[in-house]
Amino acid sequence: MTGRAPNPARGSEIQSVARAATVLGLVVDSDGGLTTTEIAKITGMTVSTVHRLAHTLVSGNLLCRDAASDRFLPGPLLLRLARKSLGASGVPEAADVLKELADRTGETASIGMRRGDEVLVVLSVPSTRPLRYTGRPGERVPLLDSAIGCAIVAFGTDPLGHVAQVLTRAGASESWLTEVELMATQFRGYAVLDDPHDDALRAVAAPVVAAGDVVRMGVEIQGPVSRLPDDALDGIGALVRSAADALEGLPVSMAFGEF
Repeated sequence: MTGRAPNPARGSEIQSVARAATVLGLVVDSDGGLTTTEIAKITGMTVSTVHRLAHTLVSGNLLCRDAASDRFLPGPLLLRLARKSLGASGVPEAADVLKELADRTGETASIGMRRGDEVLVVLSVPSTRPLRYTGRPGERVPLLDSAIGCAIVAFGTDPLGHVAQVLTRAGASESWLTEVELMATQFRGYAVLDDPHDDALRAVAAPVVAAGDVVRMGVEIQGPVSRLPDDALDGIGALVRSAADALEGLPVSMAFGEF
C-alpha cells in the first residue's frame, strides 16, 4: 500500500484565511478605505490575489466596495460583529463611569493602560469647563510622567525599590525619591502628579485591580492645580478610587487588547 499523498489544498486554504485576515485588518485600520492596488502594495501580494480575496470578502459582507472611489470599506457583517463585541466588552459602561467621574469632579476623566514603560490613554471624557485639560486617546506617556502610571506601579506586585530604580534610569538619590513618592501613593490610596511639563496642571489617579490582583490599568482626572488644591485631594481621591472600583468589574481590559 502506498502512502497517502499530502493534500496541497489544505495549506492553500490556511494561507488564504491568513491573507484574508490581513486584508481585513488593513481596511479596518485605514482612513477612508483602500483600493486593490494600495492593498497589494502594502502586503506585497499580487493585484490579482488581492482582487480575488477582496471580492470574496465582499460576497461574505465582511467588506463592501465604494463604487465612486473604488475603495474597499468595512462591510455590514464586520460592523455588526464590532457592535456586538463592543457591547460585550464593558466599554460603554466604562464610558458611563468616566462620565460620572467627570461630572462629579468637573475635570477631564481618562482610563490608561500600561504598555511597557509607558501609559497608553485608551478612553477619555473631557471636562465641560472652558479652562480644561483635553484627554487624547491613543497618546503614550512615560510611565512616571503619568498619575495613572504612578498608581499602576505603586500598586503592582514588583518591589518598589526595584521598580523605581529601573524606571528612573538614574542615580540612587533620584530612585530613592521616586520610591518615597510611590510609597506615599500606597498610603493615600491614590496618586497625585503635577505635570512635569506644565506645573499648572495636576492629575489624581487610582489603580484598577484585575483578577489575581494584577494592575495594568488606572483611572484619573486631570485639570488645573487651582481646582485640585492640596486641601481638597482626599475628597477628590475618594471619587477617583470609587470610579476605579466600579471599573474593576468590567472586562474593559480585553477590549483594549490586554489578555
